[in-house]
Amino acid sequence: MNKKLLVILVSLLLVGLAFPATPAWAQEQEGISIGEVSDPGILPDSPFYFVKGWGRTIRLFFTLDTSKKAEWELRFANEDALAIERLCKKAKCELAEKHCEKFQERFQRAIQWMERARQEGKDVEELIEKVKENHLRQQQVLARVLEKVPEQAREGILNAIANSSFGLENAIERIQGKHKMDQLREELNLQLNNMGEETRLRIQERLERKRHKPEEVPVGGPQQQEPSQQNPGGNR
Repeated sequence: MNKKLLVILVSLLLVGLAFPATPAWAQEQEGISIGEVSDPGILPDSPFYFVKGWGRTIRLFFTLDTSKKAEWELRFANEDALAIERLCKKAKCELAEKHCEKFQERFQRAIQWMERARQEGKDVEELIEKVKENHLRQQQVLARVLEKVPEQAREGILNAIANSSFGLENAIERIQGKHKMDQLREELNLQLNNMGEETRLRIQERLERKRHKPEEVPVGGPQQQEPSQQNPGGNR
């Protein structure tokens, strides 16, 4: 068999395994979705989780448009947020807390690709709104997890909530200005008001601490950062 054809077939197989179709009954049973994602796919507790890392890498490799790369990374972050929730349901809260770092990395890459697309002169207004909407839903899911996990697992989830919000706030301010950032903060605050008092206070305190902490800016400024590329299979 032609080597090029073999590579394509293997790539398609890996992508299919990493992004399985979700049966309608499973979606109804879970009732949780973020954006277009209603199932996290292979979970980190699976021995086949490495396949998901390969599938994601292949998706990004064959995606050349920076806006589309941002959308893929956003989807991956959505999957990771749902994976955190699913792991906690399986009483694997320690693993869920560790996976919060993967969620943060993916969401940050989505923001970086979004900013790169803007630097290239693309119209990213629709993409920004999509990222905002998905982020609010991510925060809702993670906050619900925060209310249920043991105390020792809450630190990682709190960091994921605060760091992802802070990163998006900064990006919105750079792209759209302070007034748009303030609007995003207001939306986040309104969403927090629908949560339990203890959860709301924990998140607000962590957000305020993050916002008032001096930010480390890389040489060349934040807009000059190259979105990092993940090694195949390195998503464990």
